[in-house]
Amino acid sequence: MNSDIKAVLQKPITGSVLTVASGVFFFFTCILLPLVGRAGTSAPHAGKNQLGFLAAVSLTFLLAALATWSKLVRRLEDKSPLPFWSLGLCAASVALFILQVTGLLAV
Repeated sequence: MNSDIKAVLQKPITGSVLTVASGVFFFFTCILLPLVGRAGTSAPHAGKNQLGFLAAVSLTFLLAALATWSKLVRRLEDKSPLPFWSLGLCAASVALFILQVTGLLAV
C-alpha cells in the first residue's frame, strides 16, 4: 500500500468521518424505503425507484466499507478497538441490498 494513502487511512479522523457519513447515508436509505415498498412498486416509475434505492444502498455500503477498512488499517498499528458500528452498517447495507434484489421489500 502506498505510504501516503496508509498515512491518511491511519488517522482517527478519517475513519470517524467515513463512519458518520455512512450513518447519514444509511438514514437517507431508510427514508427511501417507502419507494420500494408496496406503494412504490405499483407506481408507473417503479423501476427508477428501485434503481435510486439500490444506488443509495450501494453508496452506504461503499462508505461503510471504506470506514471499516480505514479503522482496520489503524487497528493493525495501534490496537484500537474493532469497528463494530462500521461492520454493522456494512451488514445492514448488504441485507437491504439482498432483500431488494430478491423482491422481499415489496411485500
